[in-house]
Amino acid sequence: MSVCLLMILLSHAVGKGTMPFIVTQWPTVAEVMAGEDVILKCNIVELYSPCSTVVWLRLIPENATISLTDRVQIDLHHSSTKWTNICTAVITSSTVQDSGMYYCATVRGRFAHFGNGSRVIVKEHTVFPFIEILSPLIQSSHLVPLQCVVTRVESSQVHMFWVIEGRKEKAQSMWIHRHDGAIPLTRSQILLTAEEWEREVRCDCMVEFAGQRYIKTLQRHDTSNLCHAVKYIYISLCFIFGLLLVIIVAAYKQS
Repeated sequence: MSVCLLMILLSHAVGKGTMPFIVTQWPTVAEVMAGEDVILKCNIVELYSPCSTVVWLRLIPENATISLTDRVQIDLHHSSTKWTNICTAVITSSTVQDSGMYYCATVRGRFAHFGNGSRVIVKEHTVFPFIEILSPLIQSSHLVPLQCVVTRVESSQVHMFWVIEGRKEKAQSMWIHRHDGAIPLTRSQILLTAEEWEREVRCDCMVEFAGQRYIKTLQRHDTSNLCHAVKYIYISLCFIFGLLLVIIVAAYKQS
């Protein structure tokens, strides 16, 4: 039935006997984020037709054609079969590919009727990594550990390295912390010599994510911030705890 209806719609759309435009739809523009539902409404009250006669067409700009789409479904819960009601349709769990122009259409007798069109814009969620460089408040040895911590993005999608005074340095360790429902956290650590620390060499943490490179430069004055020190201690303790847990599990398996 849908294919036949489409053929009728297309034939009447180009014919000279098409009725004046009496079907209206809204919103004119529906803008949502990916994953959200898109709600479209079509007013066919003047046609005295039920919502079951309505189909939704999508304009394909690449070849300037209109075709039926199964991405828009009539919501029967909110659309009565009575001819006095407005028809509600939904695109569930929208994706960026669902963006485009949609038309409500129906046929009554020999005539096809089209809506004024609704432009659907589905935006992709933009995620940026949050980067912090943590350093100890007090230098207690000839080596000074620096930690670069990245949150808000998945660890598997992150590549990290250090640039010290213009030279690329590979981090000594990488630790990934992830629990169900928790914010992903990726940690990279490097050791500076006491001499480099005293000279206040430039230290950049480089993070590559989604084809973009982000740079976080160590700000020495941040070391006077108590909150900064607490974060450093917390990350360090978590790292130590993780190592101890691995050792305990290994010892248990050997016993």
